[in-house]
Amino acid sequence: MTLDPIIESGMTFGPYPEGHCFYIENSQTYQALQSDVKMAEFLLLRDSNRSLVWIVEAKSSSPRPETQPNFDEFIQEICDKLTNAMALCIATCLKRHASTYEELPVPFQSLALEKTDFRLILIIKGHQDSWLPPLQDALKKALKPTVKIWKLSPTSVVVMNDQMARETGLIQ
Repeated sequence: MTLDPIIESGMTFGPYPEGHCFYIENSQTYQALQSDVKMAEFLLLRDSNRSLVWIVEAKSSSPRPETQPNFDEFIQEICDKLTNAMALCIATCLKRHASTYEELPVPFQSLALEKTDFRLILIIKGHQDSWLPPLQDALKKALKPTVKIWKLSPTSVVVMNDQMARETGLIQ
């Protein structure tokens, strides 16, 4: 198990099996490019047999849809973070950042990218269940080009609260 928990937005993520979590936001690769590149928190290899990678962004709150333009800006920021994390994961796996390829856990280094599926996940602490559908719909709409380009699963965009994240084993 990964011993060091990841603490983001008031939630404690982990522990995860050894090598199944890559804290991409704190990686050397991201640190080298961080200027003007927004990044999700971490990558989690959920099912190594099926090559399923969850890209996780955590927030302590979110604006409501009726608070335009803050809501649209929030959705765009989350979209940028999730797509950038997926792109950086793939680029690093392809050794486009060869100097930092070694920091990837071994299970990530051996991903069969042609078979790998991704889940783009936003977790918002303390959000009521009834507040999640408008966020889910807006994020799914914003990420539709990414889902289509990469031929991701129709269920690849997920918005959940901390209770749901706890039930799926993401947080303690």
